[in-house]
Amino acid sequence: MKKINHPKVNNTLIKNLLKEAKRAGIKVKQLDPRFLTFCLEYKGKRHYFFQKKIGLNSANASLVSNKYLTLEILRKAGLKVPKAFLISSVDEVKTLIKSKKIKYPFVIKPFDYSLGIGVTANITDLNTVKMAYSILQKYWRKAQERGKKKKKRLIMVEEHAKGNDYRILVLKNKVIAVTQRAYPEIIGNGKDSVWNIVNAYYKNHEYYIKKKKQPLIDDELKRNLKIQEVNFKTILKKGQLIRLRQTANVFGGGNAINMTNKIHPFYKKVALQATQEFKMGIAGIDLMTQDISKINDYRIIEINSFPSLDMHENPQIGKSINVSKIILKSIFPKLK
Repeated sequence: MKKINHPKVNNTLIKNLLKEAKRAGIKVKQLDPRFLTFCLEYKGKRHYFFQKKIGLNSANASLVSNKYLTLEILRKAGLKVPKAFLISSVDEVKTLIKSKKIKYPFVIKPFDYSLGIGVTANITDLNTVKMAYSILQKYWRKAQERGKKKKKRLIMVEEHAKGNDYRILVLKNKVIAVTQRAYPEIIGNGKDSVWNIVNAYYKNHEYYIKKKKQPLIDDELKRNLKIQEVNFKTILKKGQLIRLRQTANVFGGGNAINMTNKIHPFYKKVALQATQEFKMGIAGIDLMTQDISKINDYRIIEINSFPSLDMHENPQIGKSINVSKIILKSIFPKLK
């Protein structure tokens, strides 16, 4: 088969699916290089991928791109979600705190971004509020430079949900993979400084090696070190654990742990109800709870209509699940 070359495809979900389609003998054709549109054909059946849509979700699924509306809809459906507010300035955050509508700790994040962009979690003071807002302003400026101007810049202030971070992947009313996103943490050895251990952590992290990214040294990292009363020069005691970030996203250095065989049926039911509320054929449910193998208190944080597959296919801990093949088989039932 002639080698398929799609130079304009940057999204890992589409890349993974196209790669697996080629491996499985599915004919793939890019309709026009100016548009990210592909036709997949197998035994007379055709299916289309258009930009970030792979043809498995209804129009309702577009609602989940608005994180605030997603939480409101899930709340009305009887599912547990964190309390959330839309604001446009630091002063409005102060008003929320003063009126006791929200209490520390909380999260500040954009209501319409993905991949953990601009998220500052476990905020416990006003200085961090200002830092979080400053981080978002940087992203807005970058968006303006790319020509993506927004009419009104709204951000979310969201109650901080305690527990571990899980991604539940749902396909056609069935849970097909579950991954815990473990927070990036370092452990002291009694010899090396925090600076050296942090740099070594990122340089040895699979995602950072694969993407050829530099260690992520930013204000969020410095904030977390300060909270734990250490700095870059500190020599950590042997076995001393330090959390680098308050978000567990792999893009920030988090690690993926396969939990597919450990999820309790209760959380499967929760994930399926959330997915059905938006009539989604495929969805990534982000859920916080202490232990997904037992019934505990939980909060659904958001839903992704275009979920990453890498965390399930290339976990740092546990077996890999070829979810790309599972998705393609759902599209082409005759696929072996």
